[in-house]
Amino acid sequence: MNFSLFQTINDWAGRFVWMDDLMIFCANDIVWIMLVVLAGLWMTGKADNQKAVFYACLTAAVSLLIAAFAISPEVNHPRPFVGHSIHQLIPHAPDASFPSDHATFAFSLAFSLLFVKRKTGAIMLALAVLTGFARVYVGVHYPADIAGAMALSFLVGYAVWKLNGRADALPMFFIRIYRKLTAKVTFLPRP
Repeated sequence: MNFSLFQTINDWAGRFVWMDDLMIFCANDIVWIMLVVLAGLWMTGKADNQKAVFYACLTAAVSLLIAAFAISPEVNHPRPFVGHSIHQLIPHAPDASFPSDHATFAFSLAFSLLFVKRKTGAIMLALAVLTGFARVYVGVHYPADIAGAMALSFLVGYAVWKLNGRADALPMFFIRIYRKLTAKVTFLPRP
């Protein structure tokens, strides 16, 4: 079923140049848009927004560490292009594919924000879903790789969200440092 669903999605690759270009962008670069959203939240200077950004980054870091050191080595599932003739639109090392690192990162940010900022989190979740779909479309992940990333990100995001309030001393430490540093920055007067 995993390969069958993969084929259904990946068979669209190579049909339309504009669609391929869009999916390549989504597969590789949507995470940069998500990081810009986080930077924008941080730059508001509001403590709640800055804590949300801190917890989103913490969720992503923990999720990626679990994926890299606990799950991927144990599962060691090959990528679709290793054992099948497929439409591969982007180059990728033939390393383990489960769970998807890109999708883990994107879903971690999305779920973390969804728990505290519903509208922003919903937008981020849509971007994460698009990232996951695109990773399958371009031929570097199976749908199960994306589902695994989503499940891991949700569980870690939920656990971090439950810490919210109890562990606020850590984000507040970094927020205070940031505020001290930016308070000392002076801008040149306008001519």
